Amino acid sequence: MTMHNTELLAASCRVALAAYLHDLGKFAERARIEVPIDALDAHKTQYCPFHTIDKGGKNGYHSHVHAAYTGLAFDVVEQTAPDLIKGDMHPFINRAQLQVDDTRTTDSLINAAAAHHKPDTFLQWIIATADRVASGFERDEFEKYNAAKDENAETQTGKNHYQARQLSLFEQIRIDGAPQKFTVKDLKWRYPLQALSPTSIFPQLREQCEPGDDGPAQAQYKQLWQDFLIALKSIPAAHRSNWPLWLDHFDTAWLTFTHAIPAATAFGTKPEVSLYDHSKTTAALATALWRWHEAEGKTNAVAAQALAKGNRGEDVHIEKLLLIQGDFFGIQDFIFAEGSQTNKAAAKLLRGRSFQVSLFTELAALKVLDALSLPPTSQIINAAGKFLIVAPNTGEVRAQLAQVRADINQWFLQHSFGLAGLGLIGKPASCNDLLKGNFKTLMQGLFAALEKAKLQRFDLTVVSNPVFTVAYPHGICQYNDKLPADKLEGNNKASSALSRDQIKLGSALTREDRLLIVRDPAELSGGNLSRLEVSVFGYGVIFTKSEEVTGKFGALAKDGNLQRCWDFSLPVNLTDTLWNGYARRFINAYVPHFSELDLQTSSKYRGLEGEVEWDDLRFGIGKTLNHIACEDRQPKSDRVDDASQWQGQTALMTLKGDVDNLGTIFQQGLSEPTFAKMAALSRQMNAFFAIWLPAFCAKEFPNTYTVFAGGDDFFLIGPWHSTQQLAARMATEFKTYVAHNEKITFSAGMVMTKPGQPIHTLATQAEEALGAAKGSDKNAVVVYGERVRWPDWSKVQAAQDQLERVRKSYDLSTGYVYGLMQLIDLANDKANPEHAMWRSRFAYRTRRYVVDKIREPEKRQRAQTELSVALGEQGINDLGTRYRIPLFNHFYRQR
Repeated sequence: MTMHNTELLAASCRVALAAYLHDLGKFAERARIEVPIDALDAHKTQYCPFHTIDKGGKNGYHSHVHAAYTGLAFDVVEQTAPDLIKGDMHPFINRAQLQVDDTRTTDSLINAAAAHHKPDTFLQWIIATADRVASGFERDEFEKYNAAKDENAETQTGKNHYQARQLSLFEQIRIDGAPQKFTVKDLKWRYPLQALSPTSIFPQLREQCEPGDDGPAQAQYKQLWQDFLIALKSIPAAHRSNWPLWLDHFDTAWLTFTHAIPAATAFGTKPEVSLYDHSKTTAALATALWRWHEAEGKTNAVAAQALAKGNRGEDVHIEKLLLIQGDFFGIQDFIFAEGSQTNKAAAKLLRGRSFQVSLFTELAALKVLDALSLPPTSQIINAAGKFLIVAPNTGEVRAQLAQVRADINQWFLQHSFGLAGLGLIGKPASCNDLLKGNFKTLMQGLFAALEKAKLQRFDLTVVSNPVFTVAYPHGICQYNDKLPADKLEGNNKASSALSRDQIKLGSALTREDRLLIVRDPAELSGGNLSRLEVSVFGYGVIFTKSEEVTGKFGALAKDGNLQRCWDFSLPVNLTDTLWNGYARRFINAYVPHFSELDLQTSSKYRGLEGEVEWDDLRFGIGKTLNHIACEDRQPKSDRVDDASQWQGQTALMTLKGDVDNLGTIFQQGLSEPTFAKMAALSRQMNAFFAIWLPAFCAKEFPNTYTVFAGGDDFFLIGPWHSTQQLAARMATEFKTYVAHNEKITFSAGMVMTKPGQPIHTLATQAEEALGAAKGSDKNAVVVYGERVRWPDWSKVQAAQDQLERVRKSYDLSTGYVYGLMQLIDLANDKANPEHAMWRSRFAYRTRRYVVDKIREPEKRQRAQTELSVALGEQGINDLGTRYRIPLFNHFYRQR
């Protein structure tokens, strides 16, 4: 059967949904949904393996009862899904056809999904194979799993399938080559059974979230199930006519309510992968496998028999899959590009360019999916400028991928002159490559292929004329001196379209909630829409406000013009469920806004009039970096309307960091990696920075710009002292997030600067500080040029608190405190013959100070003792040069 691209895409979406929801019954059964007994028995007979317990075969039991519930629960889901009953359902048949002729060998979509433990037909075997490969099962291993009795069976954790909560993969990571010395029952951390929110992505201790009996355990599932059904109803009904658009929304809904549901909870398994990650990888693999077989014309019973042999046959070694990786390169050069007017628009440019990086990566992935007629569920990973798509390994797909690569290269050369780009490679793989014993090798090959692609940027060796002429009709762009200007603005300053889009993005991100991706933006107009000038890889990008303001764009969805509709809004608080009826992309950063309190205390900004418009201070608008630099100033009195009553340094702190040993974590961290585990680990690593961090900044550190945060790294700019506190909180929270695994850490570099410094300078200095923090043992931070390992940061903070306490208690002078700097130098200069004299000099200076300051002998002695302990022992002696951090903070707070 020859299909047009739209038909092929719709068919691929249907296969994806069938595979995606093959374990829908696990969710439904644990929620104890009400089903008629006779219907349940019929579904058990049809979908569940039957095991005899006597020779006559009369007595026995059905295992994997969740498969029966999958068939039953589909009836509920299909009420809010695209039509699954009538019309064209290729490669499945619709239900009406099935009822007329039950001799057909083609399945209904529901049959193919539910029969994955009792497969017979080709489509059933496609989904069953994808299910097993996603979990890394070999045939013999799966047959044991398939034959086991699951009624109230315990997992390796000692809990049954209702009570067991998902383990943390982070807790199990080992990167030092040592064998895993723990038993599964010893693992302490679990994920709470809650909808997705910035808080619920954190694991909890087992006793805090794992119920002791079935009643409360089932009640939690039931509530989650009911919320899931309500969520499906909130997807715009008009979007059901557009399969990929609806499936993208559905994917986010499924993520929201199944991210913490363990996929495997019986037969002695480890409940360590979520139902979401298993569903997503199964859907991607099933779609690619079906598409390969469809292209090869191998969709009959013979093909089903070949699939059924698993790793015992030859079919498993055929490279049917093409793993496509994309990697955005030149991110820092792109975000921190300079121009004559860069600093005046720094805040808007930063957030606009950062968002563009995420947007370019998302749209590059969409370009690949569209070109290959693949559903959104074929995109397994998209984080921090990288994505992974599972495609069929056919000649046509490889040719289309080459064309997409050429198109994307040309776009970046035209619009960024090669300053940024996207590497795009495809690596063939067989199902055998994804089995447990082989997956590590495949992963290493993927990493190597991507590294090679980075060295072959833009395919310049195959381009006949890589040098092209460019006109500069208006000179260079004032915001990016590498780009030609194509327009003169009202102030007679020149700019490029890409830079104008960045400014527009920087403004829109503070006001808008949704992003429309369309083929033809000309069809859309209205005052509630904000359109980017530059079409990205052929897509129009339009910002829109909330649904109530702009409508649901049903007509655009029906005619296929609306490709995607993404919600990127930040949660109001840390416990908000991250679902608003649309597909979500975690690509937004937190932007500081003026609050009512900021307006009431606006005198702290006085002195900036020459750099910012004073009239621009309005509730809800974004703050400039100049304003941010003032936010750690403190009032000296109650007169907050008086500019002279504020003290403290006006300065910024740039914070850059990333996870230590990330490549080793992914390539060697898990003893038995699988495709689903790899996808889960990547998603969860990204979530800390892309979901929790912006929400946490909004709640606890509202004056911090999250320039970018996602994947494994982050770049923040905030007030000089608050940013130190934020970094320390991040280290503490990250420790909990990775289940207190000492092998998973991050390092960070901080640089303090006056406002007005070029952004590129901030980035370069922060990168150098991060490099110094990595050192030999990593897990450290550098601030003021001093390196502190995170486990020792509490000592620095304690010394800071002690310094502030004794300063207030004994009214220490600036001169006395400043003199400690010289003693630090002496104490740590081991080559100086007078090195050991720092103690006597400290004691002499302290004695003179207290004698001059305090009259009562007893108070003098107490002061001498306290200062000796707080400043001498706990400060200079214990911290060494790191004691400069509390001292610098002290001085800057007094200015």
